[in-house]
Amino acid sequence: MSSPFAIDEPDLESWGEADDPVVVLVGPRERLSADWRASVRALVEAGRRVVAPDLDGLEPARAAAALRRLVTEMSSRPSILCAAESRDRVVQALSGAGPSLAAAVIVAGGEAVEIEAFGAPVLVVAPDQGEAFDTAVVGFLEKAAPREALVYHSGSDARTLRDALGCFATGVTVVTTRDGEGLPVGLTANSFSAVSLDPPLILFCLAKSSSNLDRFRTAEHFAINVLHIGQQPTSGVFARSTEDRFQDVAWEAWDTGAPILSGALASFECATHEVVEAGDHLVFIGRVLRARFEPRRDPLLYFRGKYRRLHFA
Repeated sequence: MSSPFAIDEPDLESWGEADDPVVVLVGPRERLSADWRASVRALVEAGRRVVAPDLDGLEPARAAAALRRLVTEMSSRPSILCAAESRDRVVQALSGAGPSLAAAVIVAGGEAVEIEAFGAPVLVVAPDQGEAFDTAVVGFLEKAAPREALVYHSGSDARTLRDALGCFATGVTVVTTRDGEGLPVGLTANSFSAVSLDPPLILFCLAKSSSNLDRFRTAEHFAINVLHIGQQPTSGVFARSTEDRFQDVAWEAWDTGAPILSGALASFECATHEVVEAGDHLVFIGRVLRARFEPRRDPLLYFRGKYRRLHFA
């Protein structure tokens, strides 16, 4: 759920309104158009947010990987405007991802490009056309990545469904258990829900592709820790692929031994009640054995791919 190129971090310059559809600039800006500043202004005036990640100094493979993380973790599919010399980097970042990661791609200069290279509509336009360049880019985006509401139909692009699901604001939790050797296991999840008060049941969902799937499937107990707004760094720790996520995190154990994060907004210690197959996920239903909560803290929220704050009236 976290990225080294989160949209508000200093590694990423941005122009325009935060909730407008995003256009990512890739490559030397002076090679994007005759006057890249004027092009940015034209895009912003057309209702687009323009962002420029700082990929300078990264070797091609690392730059492509960083671009892929950025595009993947945005709240909706961005469009990409790239210089001709950065085209291969963009292809590498977008390839092999199944559903397209980009809504559209504009290449400033170079030869014609097949749509299969990017998995998205492509426009190749000469970068030295001034206002004609801006007109072509804006017109193409209005057709290929329109601003109106998107529609998902069964069997169509899974990323569109993901974006629709991202419109439901959730809390953020860290789900924990112990592995067969008694070592603590934990991961960040926002697929948490109450199920029943009598009996007291709650659930979370875990992708079948998760490296921790078998640890949770064989565990007799687990805990769900709901994070407060001051625990955003903790969410990042448990979202990353690291060997020891608990190394710098304060935690304790209750009766079952499932790790309880100290100071969480709420913690629920559970016995595994049922595990249900559901598509590409497993649904873990737990019977609550013990709970603790702190009512005076504000929750950490997640909405459309970004952490959010809850403002009380």
